[in-house]
Order: sequence, then C-alpha cells, then structure tokens
Amino acid sequence: MMQYMKAIRATLTTSQPVISDEEFQTMFFKIEELHGVHTNFLAELRAKAAQQDDDICIGDTFKKMAGHINLYGAFLHNYGRAIDTVKKCGQNNVQFKEIVSRIVLNSKNEQSLTLEDLLHKPVARVQKNALVLEDLLNQTPPTHADHPPLKQAQHLIRSLLAEFNNIQTKSLLHSTIVELVDGHRKLRHLFLFNDVIACAKYKAQRQTHFEFEVKWYILLRDINVLRESPYDPKEVNPVNILQLKSQACTVRDQIQLEKHEEKMKGKGNASKVGDKHRKKLAELESQLVLASPNLVFRLSNKTTNKIMVFFLSSDFERTQWIGSILTLQESCNLPGVQPVNLYDLQMSIAACQAIVQSEMGSSYLMLKNNDESLLFGDLHLTIQGLTGLDHAADLFICVEIDSYSHYFRKAKTKLICRSSSPLWNESFVMELEGSQNVRFLLYEDHAHQALSRSWLQDVPTNKTLNLSESIKLNTTIKFLPDEGVLRRVPTSKPGALFGSKMLQVVKREKRNTPFIISACIREVERRGMSEVGIYRVSGSASDLTRLKKSFETNPYEAEQLLKEVDIHSVTGILKSYLRELPEALFTDQYYPKLSETYNKYSNFNEAERSKELLTIFNELPQPNKDTINFILDHLIRVHQQEAENKMSLHNLAMVFGPTLLRPGPVTGKQKDGLETSTVGVMAQAGILYSFLQARLK
Repeated sequence: MMQYMKAIRATLTTSQPVISDEEFQTMFFKIEELHGVHTNFLAELRAKAAQQDDDICIGDTFKKMAGHINLYGAFLHNYGRAIDTVKKCGQNNVQFKEIVSRIVLNSKNEQSLTLEDLLHKPVARVQKNALVLEDLLNQTPPTHADHPPLKQAQHLIRSLLAEFNNIQTKSLLHSTIVELVDGHRKLRHLFLFNDVIACAKYKAQRQTHFEFEVKWYILLRDINVLRESPYDPKEVNPVNILQLKSQACTVRDQIQLEKHEEKMKGKGNASKVGDKHRKKLAELESQLVLASPNLVFRLSNKTTNKIMVFFLSSDFERTQWIGSILTLQESCNLPGVQPVNLYDLQMSIAACQAIVQSEMGSSYLMLKNNDESLLFGDLHLTIQGLTGLDHAADLFICVEIDSYSHYFRKAKTKLICRSSSPLWNESFVMELEGSQNVRFLLYEDHAHQALSRSWLQDVPTNKTLNLSESIKLNTTIKFLPDEGVLRRVPTSKPGALFGSKMLQVVKREKRNTPFIISACIREVERRGMSEVGIYRVSGSASDLTRLKKSFETNPYEAEQLLKEVDIHSVTGILKSYLRELPEALFTDQYYPKLSETYNKYSNFNEAERSKELLTIFNELPQPNKDTINFILDHLIRVHQQEAENKMSLHNLAMVFGPTLLRPGPVTGKQKDGLETSTVGVMAQAGILYSFLQARLK
C-alpha cells in the first residue's frame, strides 16, 4: 500500500496530476497511520522475542495496538468511498489506470495484489485480529498476567466489529426529538450516520413506500454544534403544560373508573365511551410529548448558516448528541465526501425502522388497554455501592426520571475520587410526576429500570442493576403513592418546628415568615440560582436529617449548616418543612374555593381566572399571605434565571403546587375522590402557576 502511495503521490507534484489531492486523500485515508501502528507493534513483538527470558508477556503489546482501534474505525467508515474513488478514477483516467496496472505486488501466498485488494486488507485484518486474540485467550490461563490486557483488547475489537456489521442497517445515533419549526414544536426523528445527519417525520403507512419522510439533512463535515446563543428560541403560542397535564389526568381517572365499573358488571369489552376517552388521552399526551422538554440543542449548516433548534429534557442525551457528532468529525473528517443521494438516505432511514419502532414503545406514554396509570408520589431511593470496575476512577451517579416521555435529572451523588469500588450509601426522596421509568447514569454509561407498582413496595426493597456486563449498582428503593406523602399530620411535641401550625411558629418567633423559610431562600439565592434543576433535584437524606435536627434545636446553628451542605439539601429541607405543615399555606378552608375557581375557567380564560383567584387569596390570614408572597417572589427570581437553571414556571409550579395547596385529610372528601388523585396534583400546580404567571405581567 505504501508503494502505491509513493507512486501515485509522485504524480501530484507534476504540472498535470493524474488525480486530485482530494481523491488521493480519499483512497489512502489513514493508511500511513495504520502502517505506523503495525510497524511499532511488530517491532515490540520482535524485541520481546529476542529477550532471553522464559516469562515473556505480550498482552500489553496487543492492548496497545487495540487502543488505536479508532484508526480502523475511521478506515472502515471510509472504505466504501475509497473503493468507489479507485473505480471512478480507473474508468475516467487512462493514465491513472496505467500507473496502477504497472504496480503488481507479488507474495508467497497470492499471485498478485491490486490496489483494491490491498484496500480490503485492513478490513480483513480487523477480523483476523479478533480471531488471533480469541486463540491467544484460549491458550492463556485466567491467572496469567497476559489474560486481562488480552481480554480488554478483544473487547475493543469486538465492539468495533459489532458497530461495523450494523453500520448498513442502523444509524449510529437516533432520537425521537422535538424541533422548533417556524415557531412551532414538531415531533421529529433525528438520525446520525457516519457521514450525514438527517431529520425525518414519521408517517403512518399509507400508499407510499416509506414510513419516514426526510425533512432535511446536513453532511457531517458541514455540521456546526452551537454551544451558546445570545437569544432564546421564540415560540408561537406556547402551550400551558399544567393545563394539559390536568386534563390528561382527568381523562385517565375517567378511564380507570370506567374500567372498574365494567369489571364490576362483568363486561370484558371496553365501552365506546372508553374508546373516546382513550383517543382524547392519546391526543393530550401527544401534546405533552411536544410541550415538556425545554433544554435547547442547536445545530447549524456551515454552508447555508441555517440554524436548527431542538428541545431536549436530559442533559445526558444532549451530551450524547454533541459528543457523537464531534467524535465522528474528528475521526472521520473525510476528504472528497460524495454528494448524498436522497433516495439512498431514505432507504438507510427505512432500514432503521425495526430499531426505531422498538424505541418508540418506551418513548411514548400512550395508554394501552393493559397499561397501569402513570405514577405520582415519592420514590425513596438509596444508592449504595458499585462493583465490577477494573480500574479506579472519579465517579458519581446521576438519577433521571421520566415525565411524559422525557427524562429529567432528579438526584446526584457526591463525587468519589479515584476508587474502583465506590460506596455512596446516599438516600434520596424524589417526586414522581407522571412517571414510568428511572434511569441511572454513571458518567456516560447508564442503566434503565422500568417503574411498576407490580414490584415497587412501600417498604425498602433491594434492587441490583447491571450498568454493563461486569459492573453492578446496588440500590434500595421504596415507593410512597402521592396520596400518602402529604398527610398533614400535626405534631404532638410541644415547641416543635416541623409539624407545628405556621401561625404558632411565627407567633413564637415574632416574625412575619418562619425563620427556616427565609434562611433557606436566602441560601438558595446566595449560591443556587444557576444550579440546573434547582428545587427539582433531590438532596441527600443524611443532610436532611442533620438539618431537621439542627432547626429543631438551634436555628442559628442550622443557618450555618445550610452553608456547608449541598444546595439541593437546602431546597430539600425547605420543601420538607412546607410538606409537614399540618395545614397548607393556602389553608384547608380556602382550598375548595381555589379549586372550584380553577376548574371553572378551564377554557383557558386566564385573565378572569387569575382575577378571581387573587380575590380568594386576599381573604387568607396575613401571615399566610406574607409567607406565600415571600415564596412566590423568590420563585419568580429563580424563573428569571431559567437559561441557567432550566426551571420554567411550569416546573416550579409542579414542585410547589401540591406543597403549598394540598389540603389535609379532613377536607379531602370530595364525592368523586379526585382531590386525592393525580387530578388534584395537577389542579394544585395549575393554581400556583396562575399566581406565578400573574406576577410576571
């Protein structure tokens, strides 16, 4: 191959080169680097063979060569273009064909090797290396020093082969994603191939051959990832998410009620009314899939300067996309990229059909006949330790939980430095907002666990998750349904803070607002306003226990402790205090009026709704009004930094709505029971959203 390169390169310096430099680079892409890797590999093996030693180890040499597997990956991705370029130049350029025909390389095992034959050698070499490593491992005892590095080398090569074998039948990365088109959110499928990124619309099968319609595509070399932007994307008529969730929960409850009634009557078939509700639910949840994400992801086309804007909910997913694009551009920044044929691209996307359909099963939360309802409540989780790592690293675990098909970060463990067996033993209490799955992220590796009432218990249950073939994460998990979380039980302990009526607390402290509320908010505004997921991410259970004990015994010592703990523990103790109030800040007396007014104006007459809600608010006791105003003003300031903390008014209302409005058990006796259902959660969030929105006007 190097001889071919030398001969053809010589023609490039003449006044009339037989091929262009771009064609030359395409033919011999990564050849010199691969030659250098194998030269060094052979030299190291020869040096070891020359040693007068019976105990020679060669595992590290093979592992070192396998460490350059990205070069093979780049070569394999370019192989098709290289062959096409050789054929095209041979057909269109007589001089090139003549030069190539003169170079005939003979070997002992083969009569001659053409340029096309040689180009296939690195492809075959990857497979041969895999077989060689398999033979070596079969002859190497597991206790031998060579076994671990040989095993790692085998894993690297097998991973590349698996990717290459699938490269013609699936994309390197796919996401069901929300794109902003002319100010409107559209559901799209984004595909990243080795040379192009394509955006397609999913279409139900009709008379057309394809189920995906390509909307646009950009060559890999022309993609520019926009990390920062001076402006926020502008939407035309943004959707009221809480209104949608409230409506969806109402329909869900109606479906569950009808299923129960049909079961009691002994009828197995769903009623027509039930079908109508299911159709309505599907429409509402489709809207929620579009409306929920708010994490912006931007790409631009270097040739046209056109910017594509997407919305994601998970920073992990956005990092995956950015990392995959940049890695491909770095390792496969191919010269001589051929124009993309739209028909071929459409066929490539169609080949992904089976994979995409399987993913869509977990991407959409449409209610099936045998589906259980989405989960609302508290998930108690303890992250214990990790086993199976073969090297020490700086590690932490992130926990993400879905809400209407999008994942949001809910908890993060403390960083443990340089350990191969990290032990966290950290506990979290995470709120579920229409959830079905929880996933655990270790750096860029993750495990996925479906959430279901069939195995979730109200007592701690041990659960082991496989992050990879060898790495296992041990957890303890407990689920408390939403109706059991906010029970509003008064404390019987004299002088206590948690569980005491707020009027007693402010009278005892001689303040307009309880000290714990003002202290926590002050600390959040000091160092937490830019924290992603502030008030949504859970704090450490051990920190919450320390803070609670400290506030009960010495409030000013507790204020110092607030400065030491993680900021999510600060928000956690504030929410915990508000949730343990025996009566919500909006009071049991006025909650029915607030709920009735909210439901009365469910036809999106927001102005009239806000006016009437404010009238009821003004009837509250003065300490309640002062405290609520203090909290709402703070939440508005949090929202004003949404670009950094990703906390929209909808997110803040979902977190604080039930906390500030959920009534105690005495007033929760509505005849339809909806106030203890998910409908109540959404109504409470919706009421608070109205108050927050009114403050922005």
